[in-house]
Amino acid sequence: MLRLVCSGLKSGTGAAVEFAWCLHYIVCSHTANAALIALGAVPALSSLLCDIASEISQSFSEGLELLTCPVLRCLGNLLAEETGCEAQIQDERLLAALFTVMQCYLQKHPFIVPEGLWLLNNLTADDPFFCFALLSLDLLPALLQLLPCSQAASVLVLTVLCNVAEKGPAYCQQLHQRAALPLLLGPLALPDPEVVGQCLELLHLLFLHCPQAAVDFVGQGGPQTLKQHQSTPELQERVQALLDMALQPPGASVFSSSPAASSAFS
Repeated sequence: MLRLVCSGLKSGTGAAVEFAWCLHYIVCSHTANAALIALGAVPALSSLLCDIASEISQSFSEGLELLTCPVLRCLGNLLAEETGCEAQIQDERLLAALFTVMQCYLQKHPFIVPEGLWLLNNLTADDPFFCFALLSLDLLPALLQLLPCSQAASVLVLTVLCNVAEKGPAYCQQLHQRAALPLLLGPLALPDPEVVGQCLELLHLLFLHCPQAAVDFVGQGGPQTLKQHQSTPELQERVQALLDMALQPPGASVFSSSPAASSAFS
């Protein structure tokens, strides 16, 4: 099955699509994932995704999205369940291919974007390799452009950014220097608690690891946007904690903020 899926671009996508969905359901059943990984499913599917990206970037192939979707799901779900898979595919070309796929399908087949972001989330969740590659390949602008695509895309983009920010001060400084902060004010003003909740998580990490981000957030009118959510029950505690961090006296350490700030995001 794996061989037929991965030869789909050469021998025709019809059977490859069917077998790719079969693989997807097998992965979801959690019954044979160790065997699939031992067979080299992760690098094989990653290589196929790179081939798909090359194919659609040269000449858009209608119908190829039918193969792309289950391939993204298989990779994303294998990475979500198994640890150590990232080490099998530590190749920047996969990241470049993933963004090519999302950008090529953004207009005609936007359902591919959340599928790609789910894979990106799992690539960046633990291993810093892909977080570093995301920044070094200057893919952050392309990622931020996906924020307004849909509610699901917004949540996943923000989750990926949190994955990057969790890697520490150097990563948060890079996010801040690359103008991530101003673009957060839009989703932060939305009435969607899930999107706002992810924004709050990201802001907390930025303030914690890059104090200048808190200063600039205040200068850009961020606290006024935050106060819109003070009456939302599930957000109240985190909103107040962020306000305390952002509005503390100049020169005060973010790390010395009130215990409530730490507990709100623990």
